[in-house]
Amino acid sequence: MTTDYSSFQRDATQFGMIPIMKSYFLDTATPIQIFQNIGKRASFLLESSDQESKWSRYSFIGVDPIYSLIEQKGTFTVIDANGSDILQRNDFQSGVKALFNYLNPKLPEHDFPFYGGAVGYIGYDAVSQFDKVPIHPERDEDMPLFHFIVCENLLIFDHHLKRLTVCHHARLREGADVEEIYNNAFSVMEELVTLSSKSNQSEVMVLPEDTSHEVDFSQIKSNYEKQQFLNDVNKIKSYIEEGDVFQAVLSQRFEKDVTIGGLDLYRVLRVINPSPYMFYLKMNDFEIIGSSPEKLVQVRDGEIEIDPIAGTRKRGRTDQEDNELAEELLQDEKERAEHYMLVDLARNDVGRVAEYGSVSVPQLMDIGRFSHVMHIISKVTGVLAPQFTSLDAVVASFPAGTVSGAPKVRAMQILNELEPTSRSVYSGAIGYIGFDGNIDSCIAIRTMVIKDGTAYVQAGAGIVADSIPENEWEETRNKASALIKAIQVAEAIFDKKEEQLNV
Repeated sequence: MTTDYSSFQRDATQFGMIPIMKSYFLDTATPIQIFQNIGKRASFLLESSDQESKWSRYSFIGVDPIYSLIEQKGTFTVIDANGSDILQRNDFQSGVKALFNYLNPKLPEHDFPFYGGAVGYIGYDAVSQFDKVPIHPERDEDMPLFHFIVCENLLIFDHHLKRLTVCHHARLREGADVEEIYNNAFSVMEELVTLSSKSNQSEVMVLPEDTSHEVDFSQIKSNYEKQQFLNDVNKIKSYIEEGDVFQAVLSQRFEKDVTIGGLDLYRVLRVINPSPYMFYLKMNDFEIIGSSPEKLVQVRDGEIEIDPIAGTRKRGRTDQEDNELAEELLQDEKERAEHYMLVDLARNDVGRVAEYGSVSVPQLMDIGRFSHVMHIISKVTGVLAPQFTSLDAVVASFPAGTVSGAPKVRAMQILNELEPTSRSVYSGAIGYIGFDGNIDSCIAIRTMVIKDGTAYVQAGAGIVADSIPENEWEETRNKASALIKAIQVAEAIFDKKEEQLNV
């Protein structure tokens, strides 16, 4: 997989960025260990526990961020590693296109789901860029609506083969010494492999297997008083009776002071709540940690996919109870109606950018089991029409109906009116935009933001005509419980003030 010099020299006349790949076998290394060894240079870790996905075979570690695309007061700015502004655009799609044109990367022949591109998030309030929905009046101005980074190096860890592939994106500028850049690339790759493979003296995480899903909320703050939340559920039901919406997803935000780092929180979360989308992102002065079960949208080689999730039950204590709860969930008319509504919404989202007649639902009403809850899951697919790009698919599907409601715009207007604080990252999107045009993104649920020593966790419940307010309150707590528990467990393990572990 190594790029030879003659090919590199030829490509240097056509491209501004050339990927050079080399693979190494590391039989005892783990992605967490590698991330720790790389240290401050490591910027993100993307993983998956979905055994049906190609993603689950690999972990991706971004090293040495060289460019950022950040929204600031409606302007999208590309900033280099020195903090200098490179270019500006007025919208997200133009910003991404301008960044990629500026980099002018070569696309290598490879079989990895991802080898390079922009990784980051789109905040929920970014919908103001796409639709007639105002930004929440309590928005945190320190949190950009969009923030993506491009790393010079990507480490791709193959769990099956215990193989580490280093992809170095060599940058070329007019008049540059091509041979020097080529030789330097291999020096960088060798350095990264040496760091990755060194013995790691970090504290080993000893985590007792625990079947309890109960979480202590006594030390957790919320942006909602319980009675106000129940009142707002009833207000949404009134809007439904008046014909404004069919459904709206009301959420509450939990927060807790934390004394440990985001990576340690991620280490626990990936064990107690494994999910199809697991991620740890370091974004300037805050961190994003998550284990999302739900895809926002994926576009791979022109194929679009959205996997709506709606309908929730807590996991059972025994296999029998678990199966009984799953059957109860599938027979619940309220949950079924909500799910069908969101499948239709996903069909509409895919249909906005898909070839006529290509939209289908190959999977309908299956049960997906996660550590603390189970959900009803479906799959909607389509073929991207030639006049659209993968970024158009993101815009068409954002935000997901499963975290906003139906019809989307009116539901979001109602949520802006009722919810006491801005959602920020929650219910937006986390993902990558590949240099090859492929995109994979998840909904920012089961996600926490660590900022200024505080962890923020948010969860919502879909309100429909026959919703019972008390049940919706409990649903938000059930959905947040995996992350709250991860915080409590991580503090017990890693916080030196704790003398023993109680989980």
